[in-house]
Amino acid sequence: MAIRERDKQEKSKLMEVLTTEYKWENLLLGFLAIASAALAAMIINKTLRIDSSFPILGAGNNGIIFAWFLLAISLIGLFLVIFPFLQAAFPEIRKIAWPTPKKFLENSVKTIIYLVVLTLIIFLFNFVIVETLGRIIGS
Repeated sequence: MAIRERDKQEKSKLMEVLTTEYKWENLLLGFLAIASAALAAMIINKTLRIDSSFPILGAGNNGIIFAWFLLAISLIGLFLVIFPFLQAAFPEIRKIAWPTPKKFLENSVKTIIYLVVLTLIIFLFNFVIVETLGRIIGS
């Protein structure tokens, strides 16, 4: 007995295009979102003015309304770009073993002491170099 193959359902071309990830689409979306957010911010704070003769946007408060909508869409676009990167980080953040308050205080004190010592060493080197150059150039 031969096994009949089921008829394979063909994917719609539209669904194929919508579900395919392209290499540079997130980068492009991020760039466009930042550029449009900057444009919206410039229109909102009146750095960039829309001429009153410009169709539709130039009349009344239409330019400001457009700018607020553009800013909202830009922020949504930025969220869509950033969220996939953060989504993978959330499980990793849950794996972090945070230090106890005692260990945190101990590490903080060590860090502050290290920074003070490093600052003093750099200050000392700076002082010696400035004095040496001052004596060489001054004489």
